[in-house]
Amino acid sequence: MATWPDIVAPSGLNEEKIKGQIKNDFESGYVSSRAKWTRSRKKFELSWDAMSSTDKATLETFFDANLGDTFTWTHPSENADYTVRFSEDTINADYKKGSIGYWQVSLVLEEV
Repeated sequence: MATWPDIVAPSGLNEEKIKGQIKNDFESGYVSSRAKWTRSRKKFELSWDAMSSTDKATLETFFDANLGDTFTWTHPSENADYTVRFSEDTINADYKKGSIGYWQVSLVLEEV
Protein backbone atom coordinates (compact mmCIF):
# COMPACT_ATOMS: atom_id res chain seq x y z
CA MET A 1 0.00 0.00 0.00
CA ALA A 2 1.26 3.46 -0.90
CA THR A 3 2.10 6.14 1.67
CA TRP A 4 1.19 9.82 1.45
CA PRO A 5 4.02 11.81 -0.19
CA ASP A 6 6.49 13.94 1.75
CA ILE A 7 5.05 17.39 1.08
CA VAL A 8 4.32 20.42 3.26
CA ALA A 9 1.58 19.80 5.85
CA PRO A 10 -1.85 21.25 5.02
CA SER A 11 -2.64 24.68 6.41
CA GLY A 12 -6.29 23.75 6.77
CA LEU A 13 -8.07 20.53 7.74
CA ASN A 14 -11.82 20.01 7.91
CA GLU A 15 -12.85 16.68 9.44
CA GLU A 16 -16.28 15.08 9.04
CA LYS A 17 -17.46 11.95 10.84
CA ILE A 18 -19.74 9.69 8.80
CA LYS A 19 -22.09 7.03 10.12
CA GLY A 20 -24.96 6.22 7.81
CA GLN A 21 -28.49 5.43 8.82
CA ILE A 22 -31.43 3.70 7.23
CA LYS A 23 -34.69 5.58 7.63
CA ASN A 24 -38.21 4.43 6.79
CA ASP A 25 -41.12 6.87 6.66
CA PHE A 26 -44.53 5.33 7.25
CA GLU A 27 -47.79 6.62 5.82
CA SER A 28 -49.12 7.15 9.35
CA GLY A 29 -46.41 9.76 9.97
CA TYR A 30 -44.09 7.61 12.07
CA VAL A 31 -40.43 7.10 11.29
CA SER A 32 -38.25 4.07 11.93
CA SER A 33 -34.47 4.32 11.70
CA ARG A 34 -31.33 2.42 12.57
CA ALA A 35 -27.60 2.70 12.01
CA LYS A 36 -26.58 1.53 8.55
CA TRP A 37 -23.09 0.49 9.68
CA THR A 38 -21.60 -0.55 12.99
CA ARG A 39 -18.51 1.60 12.53
CA SER A 40 -18.10 5.24 11.65
CA ARG A 41 -15.67 6.63 9.09
CA LYS A 42 -14.06 10.03 8.62
CA LYS A 43 -13.74 12.37 5.69
CA PHE A 44 -10.86 14.86 5.60
CA GLU A 45 -10.81 18.02 3.49
CA LEU A 46 -7.21 19.18 3.21
CA SER A 47 -6.21 22.64 2.03
CA TRP A 48 -2.98 24.52 1.49
CA ASP A 49 -2.84 28.32 1.31
CA ALA A 50 0.67 28.40 -0.15
CA MET A 51 1.95 25.23 -1.81
CA SER A 52 5.09 25.33 -3.93
CA SER A 53 4.99 24.18 -7.55
CA THR A 54 7.34 21.32 -6.61
CA ASP A 55 5.00 20.01 -3.87
CA LYS A 56 2.01 20.46 -6.20
CA ALA A 57 3.73 18.36 -8.88
CA THR A 58 4.56 15.67 -6.27
CA LEU A 59 0.94 15.64 -5.07
CA GLU A 60 -0.42 15.40 -8.62
CA THR A 61 1.94 12.51 -9.43
CA PHE A 62 0.76 10.71 -6.27
CA PHE A 63 -2.88 11.43 -7.20
CA ASP A 64 -2.41 10.04 -10.73
CA ALA A 65 -0.72 6.90 -9.40
CA ASN A 66 -3.16 6.21 -6.54
CA LEU A 67 -6.64 7.41 -7.58
CA GLY A 68 -8.97 4.48 -6.94
CA ASP A 69 -6.55 2.77 -4.54
CA THR A 70 -6.09 3.04 -0.80
CA PHE A 71 -3.04 4.49 0.89
CA THR A 72 -1.75 5.47 4.32
CA TRP A 73 -2.12 9.09 5.45
CA THR A 74 -0.96 10.47 8.80
CA HIS A 75 -3.32 12.94 10.48
CA PRO A 76 -1.22 16.07 11.16
CA SER A 77 -2.64 16.88 14.61
CA GLU A 78 -3.41 13.37 15.93
CA ASN A 79 -0.24 11.79 14.48
CA ALA A 80 -2.43 8.72 13.79
CA ASP A 81 -2.33 6.71 10.57
CA TYR A 82 -5.51 6.28 8.53
CA THR A 83 -6.15 4.07 5.53
CA VAL A 84 -7.81 6.44 3.06
CA ARG A 85 -8.62 6.98 -0.60
CA PHE A 86 -9.23 10.08 -2.67
CA SER A 87 -12.92 10.83 -2.17
CA GLU A 88 -13.25 12.88 -5.33
CA ASP A 89 -11.83 12.67 -8.83
CA THR A 90 -10.28 16.12 -8.61
CA ILE A 91 -7.63 18.23 -6.93
CA ASN A 92 -8.48 21.94 -6.87
CA ALA A 93 -5.54 24.29 -7.46
CA ASP A 94 -5.51 28.08 -7.88
CA TYR A 95 -2.29 29.89 -8.74
CA LYS A 96 -1.66 33.06 -6.76
CA LYS A 97 0.41 35.40 -8.89
CA GLY A 98 2.46 38.28 -7.59
CA SER A 99 4.77 38.28 -4.63
CA ILE A 100 3.37 34.98 -3.37
CA GLY A 101 3.90 32.76 -6.43
CA TYR A 102 2.31 29.75 -4.75
CA TRP A 103 -0.73 27.52 -5.24
CA GLN A 104 -3.88 27.29 -3.14
CA VAL A 105 -4.75 23.59 -3.23
CA SER A 106 -7.58 21.50 -1.78
CA LEU A 107 -8.69 17.88 -1.94
CA VAL A 108 -10.80 15.39 0.01
CA LEU A 109 -9.70 12.08 1.54
CA GLU A 110 -12.09 9.44 2.86
CA GLU A 111 -11.34 6.71 5.39
CA VAL A 112 -12.04 3.20 4.13
